[in-house]
Amino acid sequence: MLLAVVAILVFPRTEALRNFYTAAVFEHARFGTENDTARLIVDTNLGFYKKATEIAKSKGADVIVFPEYGIFSPGDRPQLKNYLEMIPDPRKVRANPCEEHEAYSQRPILQTLSCLARNNSMFIVANTGDIQNCEGDPDCPSDGVFHFNTNVVFDREGALLVRYHKEHLFYEFGMDLAREQQNTTFVTDFGTFATYICFDIDFERMSQVARWPAVDGVMFSTMWVEQPPQMKSIQVWESWALGNNATLLASNIQLPGANALGSGIFHGQKGALAYSFDPDGISKLVVARVPKSTFHWVSPNASITAITENRTWDWEDDGKDVPLECSTKLLNESTDIYKDYRCIEENVTKYTFKELEGSSGHVEACNNGLCCSLDYFTGGLNDRFFLGVFSGIYHHFRRYSWCEEDCILARCEALGNASCATFPMMSQTVFKYVHLRANFTSEMAYTTVLENGMRLVPVSEFAINHDLLGKSVRFENEAGRKLITVGIKGRCYDRDPPYHR
Repeated sequence: MLLAVVAILVFPRTEALRNFYTAAVFEHARFGTENDTARLIVDTNLGFYKKATEIAKSKGADVIVFPEYGIFSPGDRPQLKNYLEMIPDPRKVRANPCEEHEAYSQRPILQTLSCLARNNSMFIVANTGDIQNCEGDPDCPSDGVFHFNTNVVFDREGALLVRYHKEHLFYEFGMDLAREQQNTTFVTDFGTFATYICFDIDFERMSQVARWPAVDGVMFSTMWVEQPPQMKSIQVWESWALGNNATLLASNIQLPGANALGSGIFHGQKGALAYSFDPDGISKLVVARVPKSTFHWVSPNASITAITENRTWDWEDDGKDVPLECSTKLLNESTDIYKDYRCIEENVTKYTFKELEGSSGHVEACNNGLCCSLDYFTGGLNDRFFLGVFSGIYHHFRRYSWCEEDCILARCEALGNASCATFPMMSQTVFKYVHLRANFTSEMAYTTVLENGMRLVPVSEFAINHDLLGKSVRFENEAGRKLITVGIKGRCYDRDPPYHR
């Protein structure tokens, strides 16, 4: 007994004794043009990863998550072959590319990531590409290999823990679908986690796994497409974490001209612990402490660090570069992928919309059996706001489909014959009270409350209620906030059509 006490005194802050872990996500402004060589693109982007990992380590991070397509860009099959590496299956063979230098000398991505984990004693979650021979397989492409959009997880020693092939491709015609549904869970010294990639979050499997009793959260790589009013990155990350009562470590790319930005660390009960949403083309490292699942709350001690090739600095006033508009309906195509922020609206053509009239009131609307009601009080209605309702099969980019029930209050402007078509990110209307409720049939529902300039309203200022009578969200603040969106997105997963890539 005495020896045990002495050990605790000598090693008082081992990971096993702490009530939190420290997580980092890297939002990377990926380097590379069609004129650059594959080697230059890989080396430069991995150089950014090295800087981010070392800074994360200096802040005490236990894990860092990197974005989808952060090392190379999406492409067709011939282009991708310059970047893909054969990734072994860690269920069948032990692999530590940092230790096995000669065996992995021609696989620089795997070797670098492994050494980043080993040299910094951190877990690494990163997105890359796997190439596997498939000759003899009836589904084998004509070039004789499968290409997989792949997340890899390395432990503190640099050993490969997970190889996950993305199960829901979003276009990505240079990649092949995963051959089977996979178990993506892995054990760390601070909890058990799963890893998924981008479009996976729109489907049931990721939520199912997140709700397994043994799973503490999901480490998520993405290159998201910004879609107002409810599917802009940070809205989705926080609402998914709250809806599944699971931590989400979301690492997105920072390419505003490609409709992609917004990363952070989101807790299942407290919401955003730390996040960045600023369309400026600068890479940013977001770090926060996360309480372990069986412990009480801890301060996030959050930070954001800007990282460029030449310098790093503490990032302040996040969101300062958010413009009024990002809609591709209103703006020309992006000419600078790092600066010209663009977004593509959700398909709201089948919604029922009712415009708010007066500084306070009660509004109701129904769509295909779903009825939504709104009570609100403002300091004066200075912008156009609508109550929107939708129930049915949602068609995503006219290619993918799933079942949704939506009830939203949104800042909205007309375009052409549509009274509500675009969704500005700024408002001059101060809401002091909002109560939004609907007779949802969906088991799962995701709630978002967003204010002026794409800022997430603190979870402490709104209440979510899901019961047999429906689902609701109530915001109340005497001082008020300039809200732009309050929404509940129900996902009737059991009525989804089959996914087809």
